[in-house]
Amino acid sequence: MPDGNELIGRVGFGSGTMIAQGYGAVDEESARDAVDAAYRAGVRFFDTAHFYGSGRSEAIVGEVLEGRRDEVRLCTKGGVRYSDPTNLLTLVCDSSYDALRRFMDESLTRLRTDHVDVYLLHQFDPALTPERQMENLQRLKDEGLVRDVGFCNFGAEASRRALATGIPSAVEYSFSLLDHRYLTELSDAGARGGLRVTYGSYVHGLLSEDFRPDHEFEPDDWRGRSRREGRSGTSGNVFFAGDAFAANVAIAGRLRELAGSLGLSLAAFTLALTVREPYSDVALFGCRNAAEVADGLSGLAVELDDEVLARVAEILSAADRPTENLLGR
Repeated sequence: MPDGNELIGRVGFGSGTMIAQGYGAVDEESARDAVDAAYRAGVRFFDTAHFYGSGRSEAIVGEVLEGRRDEVRLCTKGGVRYSDPTNLLTLVCDSSYDALRRFMDESLTRLRTDHVDVYLLHQFDPALTPERQMENLQRLKDEGLVRDVGFCNFGAEASRRALATGIPSAVEYSFSLLDHRYLTELSDAGARGGLRVTYGSYVHGLLSEDFRPDHEFEPDDWRGRSRREGRSGTSGNVFFAGDAFAANVAIAGRLRELAGSLGLSLAAFTLALTVREPYSDVALFGCRNAAEVADGLSGLAVELDDEVLARVAEILSAADRPTENLLGR
């Protein structure tokens, strides 16, 4: 990665894919290598969560970045857990102050730090008002445990009410070349000067891996559940269920061909396009080993001229982007 590439500052390492339940077999040594490779390449924003891999994601990030803490921004998320870690449909929300304080203490221990830079509620807790959830985050901030607080995956009305408190200074939502469902929420946060983090740049592998319409996922991979049952417990379900999977694989194939003409992989091309979009300040990319990190970042050094961007726009014009906001009103 060339020194001085300003786009590296708009990329964040997303540590859900490398270790979280639901993506098939996990190799922790490769995960450690991926975090280290991202740091060495210049990535300085690392995103994780309390429940990724039942805490293993935070532990690996903390282990690898120990001694480098002052050089990076750590973002983690709390307020949710699985009653059954093997089943993504068993998500339980709890954003009460007592619960958040427990989540935070456990996260800080695993991350080997006394504070995090960004702390987000992972999901909206229907048992509490948006205002109360923000007040609970403010208490953590007042205690010096976090610099910036905010939320992920709030529906439109909950997001509006939470932002209106003036407390959140960061949000995180799904955004990709195929997913524009939450542009309003991202724009509202940006208008208030908040940090906008986006996940799903690779659309859960659709725009990084080489799938075929008849691809068979591992039994414990949520994407396979989406294919088989039409549901998975994730907002990414819509890209894999029913006829959407084959249509998205076709779009990915056309993008892969264009990427190849530039000497890039599909993953590298996708990330290069995504970080140039104006809707996020930090676009996360998920990798499971060092080779994937190097490959993904390689596209940041490539110039994308108007002709290439026009061809991308033509390809994406055929995409049937989902419009239903599954996070609620």
